[in-house]
Amino acid sequence: MDIKNLPSTTKCLVDANIIIYHLNKLSTDCRIFFERVARREITAYVTTTIVAETLHRNMLSEAVTKGLAPATRTLNYLKTNPAIITHLTDYITSAERMLLLPLKILESNVSDISAGHALRSMHGLFTNDSINLACAQRFGIVDIVSHDSDFARVPSINLWSPTDI
Repeated sequence: MDIKNLPSTTKCLVDANIIIYHLNKLSTDCRIFFERVARREITAYVTTTIVAETLHRNMLSEAVTKGLAPATRTLNYLKTNPAIITHLTDYITSAERMLLLPLKILESNVSDISAGHALRSMHGLFTNDSINLACAQRFGIVDIVSHDSDFARVPSINLWSPTDI
């Protein structure tokens, strides 16, 4: 479903890709979504895993953008050249901007890990997605804002996606 049609008063889990598109100014739909979140029209949740995933992806992106690492095998390159990581700072600024957004942060727990396994088995989700979804379900959240179509395989949730990416 189109993110622009997300009803007011919805409480939703926001995937890392939506935050990244917003922080990197890649999507007008995501900017408008976060403007609605800022006005408290929508209650947006993230898990600690989503926060970490956002930081990780932005770190890798910064290394490539600054020409400090190749666009392919970036992670492996940084693992073998860890001194490069000490020179990356933009992703931290980006994270600070993310934490200024009115996001409610949920902690995953042991039951989410177990429930995540069931979601992976039923719907073919990757590990982080399944644990994030299990955490959301524990809090009664059924609306997911993501550009990851894998969530569309889960009939018990509503997937809201930007249309300009």
